[in-house]
Amino acid sequence: MRNIPILLDIHTHCLSSGHGTHDTITDMARMAAQKSLQILGISDHGPATPRSAGSSYFRNLHLADKKKFGTELLYGVELNILNAAGDVDLEDELLETLDYAFISMHPPTYSSGTEASNTSAYINAMRHPHVRFLGHPDDGRFPVDYERLLSAAKENHVYPEINNASLMPEAYRVDGLRHSVEILSLCKKMSLPVLLSSDSHGKKHIGDMQYIFPLLEQCDFPPHLIINSSTALLRQILGRSQSVCGQR
Repeated sequence: MRNIPILLDIHTHCLSSGHGTHDTITDMARMAAQKSLQILGISDHGPATPRSAGSSYFRNLHLADKKKFGTELLYGVELNILNAAGDVDLEDELLETLDYAFISMHPPTYSSGTEASNTSAYINAMRHPHVRFLGHPDDGRFPVDYERLLSAAKENHVYPEINNASLMPEAYRVDGLRHSVEILSLCKKMSLPVLLSSDSHGKKHIGDMQYIFPLLEQCDFPPHLIINSSTALLRQILGRSQSVCGQR
């Protein structure tokens, strides 16, 4: 499983996320090219994140370069779920100009509720256009019913990520290892593809999935359900293909 090709990494953050990194999109693209990635996605935090870019930044991303150093660039957003109703921090009209969106729960922009209400918040947020991925749903600070959540994700053609940053020794998220195994096990059962993500803040960890590979082996996870090994599968997902789940 360690030999699975990682052709793309689309959950990354440049300096516009305001998380202390000074790396620009050019810096990120140069590193992605050095890692031989075919596609790099920049998905900066939505405006509700303290010190993140405002809506004008996302509005202008359609003007940004589509390729640098031979690597294709996609531009998305990691949306903040704001409440149990599933409201997010960019308007739908603006989301339609981006390539994709993650939906995630972060303090202080979302106050965790019960397992049922957190699950409903994720499911309600799936209705927004161009939401394609569940951002680090492994975080035990925001408990969810994984079977209910992933069933809804499959129905709505939204895909969970397995987040390398949640598995690092210094990770601040709670129970990421245990929950990632549960997600992988359910996705295997449901034939639901997963996205592997570095969640790199800056260029340092772009394409780094080292803590994910042992879990894929542990779960005997099918390679054909790993989005990162097929640019064609990613393109289908970004077009909200009705025939993605379970394809070989």
